[in-house]
Amino acid sequence: MKDKVTVLIADDNTEFARTLIGYLDQEEDLEVIGVARDGEEAVDMIANTEPDVVLLDVIMPHLDGLGVLERIGELNMKQMP
Repeated sequence: MKDKVTVLIADDNTEFARTLIGYLDQEEDLEVIGVARDGEEAVDMIANTEPDVVLLDVIMPHLDGLGVLERIGELNMKQMP
């Protein structure tokens, strides 16, 4: 079993993302593994890192949050039991 739950933040608001990172970094069992600034970057990062949790903004440049969900649904990623 993994030591920490991995978290990816997908949000184009830099200040909000920093606030989230500051909060999540205080939790011993959570690890922020990246921040995506737009939907396309979020899809790439999710596919490459396969985080346990994604905090996904709905309104982002290039591809919105719903589009990200559609794209990752098409990926052949491992699923949790």
